[in-house]
Amino acid sequence: MKKNRSNLLATGLCAVGLFTGILSVAQAQINAFTPPVLNSFGSEPTGNDGLFFTPTTAISVTALGYVIPGSIAGNDVGLYDVSTSTLLASSTITSSSTLSGDFLYNTITPVSLTAGNQYAVVGLYTAGNGAIGYTADSGVGAAPEITFDGYAYDNNASLDLSTISYSPPIFGPNFQYTVVPVPEPTT
Repeated sequence: MKKNRSNLLATGLCAVGLFTGILSVAQAQINAFTPPVLNSFGSEPTGNDGLFFTPTTAISVTALGYVIPGSIAGNDVGLYDVSTSTLLASSTITSSSTLSGDFLYNTITPVSLTAGNQYAVVGLYTAGNGAIGYTADSGVGAAPEITFDGYAYDNNASLDLSTISYSPPIFGPNFQYTVVPVPEPTT
């Protein structure tokens, strides 16, 4: 009887370890936009740069970011629900934020986004202090779980949902997310 209990306990612990390992892989942070090339350009006026997107599956935004070295000056970044113009989350990115690729990120309280709804990540660019603007002339490199819907800007000096369409997109804001796991059917 003792041997069966030991085998059962070992089997149970292996299953828990395997399940935990699968969850940790499924919860990897994904950068929403990874442009193949960022082209720097001269002075950009103070204002908001917005990247509009639609998730193709449920995702959870876990961090907001801004391109470097633009973020050295400190940049406000916000996540908006476009249909209601509601600010869902915001953060100020600085040189002490966490580096990932060409962007610095701050962790936020996770925000769940619904597949098929349109959202925007908006960054307030502040001219001066060595900040540089960037375009993504060769594409935005949208992650597989999101569709890039376009870019818009404005010249307002406070964070808001930008409305003037323009191409190519001017890069500043970005975000990280995890895919919301689909629950297994119960038996």
